Amino acid sequence: MRYIWALLSIFIGFSITAFAQSPCNPHPLFNILPQHSVSACEEKEYEVLKVDFMDKNGDWIQYEQAGYFLKTFYNFDGDWEKRPSNAMIFQNYIQSVTAKGGRMVNESKSNAFLHLKTAGEEWWILVNSDQSGTFSVTCVREESMNQYIVLNAEDIDREIKAYGKAAFYGIYFDTDKADIKPESKETLEQMAKYLIANPKGKVHIVGHTDNTGSFEHNQRLSEERAKAVMNALTTIYKVPSQNMDAKGIGPLSPVSTNATEEGKSKNRRVEMVLR
Repeated sequence: MRYIWALLSIFIGFSITAFAQSPCNPHPLFNILPQHSVSACEEKEYEVLKVDFMDKNGDWIQYEQAGYFLKTFYNFDGDWEKRPSNAMIFQNYIQSVTAKGGRMVNESKSNAFLHLKTAGEEWWILVNSDQSGTFSVTCVREESMNQYIVLNAEDIDREIKAYGKAAFYGIYFDTDKADIKPESKETLEQMAKYLIANPKGKVHIVGHTDNTGSFEHNQRLSEERAKAVMNALTTIYKVPSQNMDAKGIGPLSPVSTNATEEGKSKNRRVEMVLR
């Protein structure tokens, strides 16, 4: 029995320590309201937040934002008769966001939907309350999904033979830049493996963007990224430069809608196109 209690104590202690180190406590954006405590936390590397509402003109508005996801649940620990109203809860978050240069997108009886750009990050925030003083705060920080399953050289060969091109989502760049991130290594290795195994093949390395920003900017950015990929293939992986050229076509060839973050992430890609 003592052994069981010892194990249980270790488990409880580990759970408390792990929770204390979670991003829910402290929250990356907000402190906790008085007489409230964190009851649960849901964190995902990538998730889609969908918010629908009717605006003041009676038009139905739909938002869909994707990225790092954090949902925090708060319990009210005070006297039930003195529990805070939804208006008080919402205004605390609204004023906190607007003080940082953000804005309220929409407020209803049970939700407040907010948008905040801070420290180079873009956040979408949904506060939900049921009039009990207990509420949740869902935050999504916009960012692209990490593509862990990448095309191998054999997959590339099949795509090229079937469609004359192959699309790659495992090449990562900093926002608005053409510097290739280290996590792109596996995809670059497979591209190089295919090209070296097919020395007579001539290909275009083509950069694509979504439609955020001006066309001129996106066209230039997509070409710089294509050149960066081609440069990495030639200098690091020794692919003959005469077998490739770099092109950028910006947002001109989308494969999905640009109306949602999920669609935009599909449009941001690099393709290898047979010449």
